[in-house]
Amino acid sequence: MTICLMTAPTATEYGNLEDIRAQPVQQIASEPALGILTLAAVLRQRGESPGYVDLNRAYFDYAESDAFPGEDFAEIVAHGIAACGTDIYGFGSLCSSYPTTIRIAKALKLQRPKATILIGGPQASVVDTQTLAAFPFVDLILRGECERSLPLLLDELAGERRLDRVPGLTYRAGSQVQRNPLPPVIEDLDALPTPAYDLSGELRGAARASLELGRGCPFSCTFCSTNDFFRRRFRLRSPLRVLRDMRALAAEYSLSHFVLTHDMFTVDRRRVVEFCEVMVASGEKFTWGCSARTDCIDEDLLTVMQQAGCRNVFLGIEVGSERMQKIIDKGLNLRRARELVDFAERIGVGTIVSMITGFPEETWEDVRESVIFFMHSLKCAQSTPQLNVLAPLAETALYTRCKDQLTLEELCSDMSSQSRTLNQLDVALIREHSEIFPNFYLIPTPHLDRSAHLEMVEFFSVGVVRFRWLLSAIDQATSNMLDFFFEWRKFRLQVRPGLVGTQLRNYYRIREFHGDFVSFVAVHDVSGNEAVNAFLELERAMLRRAMQPNVPRPAGEVLLAGSELWSTDVPLVMPQARVVELNCDIQLVVEGVKRRSEPIWVRGPHFYVTRRTTSGVNQLCSISRWVAAVLCACDGRRTIATILRRLPAQIPEVNNEVRDYVYLRLLREIQALGYIEIYRDSDAKSFAKDQSGKNQGVRRRRIQKDPDNQRGLRSASAER
Repeated sequence: MTICLMTAPTATEYGNLEDIRAQPVQQIASEPALGILTLAAVLRQRGESPGYVDLNRAYFDYAESDAFPGEDFAEIVAHGIAACGTDIYGFGSLCSSYPTTIRIAKALKLQRPKATILIGGPQASVVDTQTLAAFPFVDLILRGECERSLPLLLDELAGERRLDRVPGLTYRAGSQVQRNPLPPVIEDLDALPTPAYDLSGELRGAARASLELGRGCPFSCTFCSTNDFFRRRFRLRSPLRVLRDMRALAAEYSLSHFVLTHDMFTVDRRRVVEFCEVMVASGEKFTWGCSARTDCIDEDLLTVMQQAGCRNVFLGIEVGSERMQKIIDKGLNLRRARELVDFAERIGVGTIVSMITGFPEETWEDVRESVIFFMHSLKCAQSTPQLNVLAPLAETALYTRCKDQLTLEELCSDMSSQSRTLNQLDVALIREHSEIFPNFYLIPTPHLDRSAHLEMVEFFSVGVVRFRWLLSAIDQATSNMLDFFFEWRKFRLQVRPGLVGTQLRNYYRIREFHGDFVSFVAVHDVSGNEAVNAFLELERAMLRRAMQPNVPRPAGEVLLAGSELWSTDVPLVMPQARVVELNCDIQLVVEGVKRRSEPIWVRGPHFYVTRRTTSGVNQLCSISRWVAAVLCACDGRRTIATILRRLPAQIPEVNNEVRDYVYLRLLREIQALGYIEIYRDSDAKSFAKDQSGKNQGVRRRRIQKDPDNQRGLRSASAER
């Protein structure tokens, strides 16, 4: 029997085209699905050729088509999947995209009624009986780790169809739903084949690859569902096997950074050290990131990990309140957790500090403590704090206790959906089947005002990206950051009343929030703080630049960096490269905020340019006055000849004999950095060809008179 495997469509969380196109969304949603690809590799070992559909890639294609957003993605993608004529369609599942998975399965069954619809993965595993009872078009659910049970299922479907012999299978026997016991966990993870990455196609040109490091979590946090799928038996792949896969991926895809997936890597200290020793002894320059608990790591172990290539660690802190740590059965020492975040910062290991809010017992005082931890992380430049609304995950202890008190509102947990709006067809399913999709609901928080609480999460989540150092400076200038948020919210309700639900989430992602917040800080008492004022100046400059209209692209083709430049070529600054002039060295102010001390002030004009990082965040880079002058001249309307005539007024100190050489070198270097594109029109090509005997390029003969260009090169170097 033939089978087609499909990923969970997590990209469908985003319904706004701007969000879909955002680099972080594209990167995260494009990462190969390890579970599905490992199953594909297992089937290949049996001599089969499974089909594979990346539903995230399909969603990206749909979003760029004329069908978006009017036509239903589920219907469109089901039509394409049905065309492959497979006997069995196997879906992966995650809680955030399970409604869409169910709708795709329904549409697929209508087009292929004789095909078998099979679902596996974490979400289907915990709501298996409910799913089969509610949706007759779903035929089978295979729970837990499937590398051993999926081949057994395929054999039974092709043979005697004794489904009772397949461990972990949930199926219908007549009108009754039957549930077979789970199989034993897979003890030897090294025995599993390497995921079939080639089916994905997403690693070509990627910056990193994910590798499974281990399975199983021995802890029992009340809100977490990891144990329901991988269970509590802690297992790790051997260091040599992981290294072998790293080398294979590096050779095939030119990768050197790896995300090692396992929630609890550092639980077994001895095996972490063993892994690091193997990495160091290999001589490879691979880097990697992992997850850890702060009570299963210390400074010595972090140092060993850093020396072995560890560059970032995910830390699930969850709550900043000692009281709440006990209530949710996490039990972390928060003082030690802060010390470890600081130590990681000092040795160059980035941290992702994950906080969760919205527990039923939580008070504003507990939230205040979490905000304090959040802001501590924010002041560490290599740390990324996250603040999420609690999602009641199916079959967790928390869900079982609160399942009769859940409420459905327009904004749900951002752990379940990042979208500015929810698909209304998904909402209909969610509303009708709360027992299958509980993660879209909210748990009652009797001690917190719901609307203020949800807005607080939006404020801090967006603030991390937009106002990192302004918020950090404000935190140092005020006694209580949560109270500052309440003051901001009072201001926001006055200037933007009536925003609720998805309108509110959208507001925090558009320019109006940026302008409103800058206006609020300017009249607040914290504006008297010198560091706050410096960042306010920066934000005002950014707003002015952002409001400038984008210049139309010049006619012609874009030149590759390093191409010879002609006088008729037209440079244009990239939209994300905006020049900002400030009256102080903002980096020194940042350093002061990071040290939680008074900054060193260096007055006078300082120039910067914004640059989009691989994570999609705008980074501010210091540039010289010379580079700023060149960038400001590259407006998409002036030719290089015009720019060369203009620059002496802005950069008069360059010797006349080498001006053109220095200015052209600046242009070329700025082009190589990706700040500008240079266009060549077809008419200019003809003109330049006619002039080739007289003045090919720009002032080429003049430069040759001074081959060493010592004075000009020294000037250019000093200014840059």
